[in-house]
Amino acid sequence: MAIGQALAAAAVGGYGSGDLGAVVAHAGTTHAGTPHWLLGAVTLLGIAAVIAGWRTVREGERSDRFGAGLLSAGAILVIAGTIGLVEVQIAPAATPDWTRLFPAINAVSAIVVALGSLVVVRWKWPERPRYVGLGLLLAAWIAYPTLLPQEGLTNPLGYLLAAAVPAAVLYVFYRDAGPSFPGVLTARVPGVVAVVTFGLFGVFYLFSAGTLSVNPDLTADMVGQGFVTPYQVASPLVYWPALEFYFPAIPLSGYVSLGSLLLVAILGGLVASNAALAARQLTTAGSLDSPQAIVGTITTAGATACGCCAPAVYGAAGALFGAAATPVYWAFMDPSSPVGGLFFAASVLILTGSAVRASHEPACQIPSVDRPSGEPNASD
Repeated sequence: MAIGQALAAAAVGGYGSGDLGAVVAHAGTTHAGTPHWLLGAVTLLGIAAVIAGWRTVREGERSDRFGAGLLSAGAILVIAGTIGLVEVQIAPAATPDWTRLFPAINAVSAIVVALGSLVVVRWKWPERPRYVGLGLLLAAWIAYPTLLPQEGLTNPLGYLLAAAVPAAVLYVFYRDAGPSFPGVLTARVPGVVAVVTFGLFGVFYLFSAGTLSVNPDLTADMVGQGFVTPYQVASPLVYWPALEFYFPAIPLSGYVSLGSLLLVAILGGLVASNAALAARQLTTAGSLDSPQAIVGTITTAGATACGCCAPAVYGAAGALFGAAATPVYWAFMDPSSPVGGLFFAASVLILTGSAVRASHEPACQIPSVDRPSGEPNASD
């Protein structure tokens, strides 16, 4: 099995469906000579730094720059530690019988999401049918590989659905985000935060989903030979053109596909939007008036950024608990598992709702002096 096939199989378990073979995974308790307990400690240290930085900025105990520095350092440590943990995954040899229920669970999950969208929107936002449309599209995303022949890997409907979901999200933002939302993204501090967050999320996603690796499984004829070759990856939903590569000098291996870039654009864009809104609230004089919105935005963005990369959950669990994490493997890494689709749907719904809600907070309003046509405000 080529490097890309191994990595693609791991990534497929998160958001699509595929027939690329078994997952090739690493074994052992070290990563590139580094003990797993040390990688776990780095991750926990990063979490502690993020919490300390948040408290510093929130309570004004020291300068905002010190708090922002702690937040940034913590985020880097969390991403570095998590990447190290998820790079080592134990692949069970036998498929348990209960995985045969996955297609049925997939179909039931899609029905629940569709009906739930109808009920919730009818109850809370009857004047906004576009929310039902987004919910139905996400339900179709979950059910797609179960309902179509051969998992719909070559069906044109898959490409249409993959384009319809981000289009629906953009339409919801266009109709429901506050009038200040575009200004928030163009303000200096929120704009920088959005760009940095998007970049960090992209790196985290690509490693946690298995599309990139610095600890590849190599066959004897691959060692020391770099290459870049065209490839096809069955994620998300359908086959996407990709480039598979291996650079032994780094070492770095993996693939980049149009499908993976689409997922990074959707999820990374939503996470970055939430982060920009949170940054705007934290750097505005009115931020103290809406602490619940700030906490909700940051918590939602952070939790979903991790949650949407479902393979990372198994990677960390397998690295820490070994073979005892086998059931988690099949829940998160099996291509037919409903977990990946549910994570994706929940991520899109929660992050979209969080951003729309936060964009209406008073702290996010952009005075005219903050807009590109005027002089920027000192708080930006």
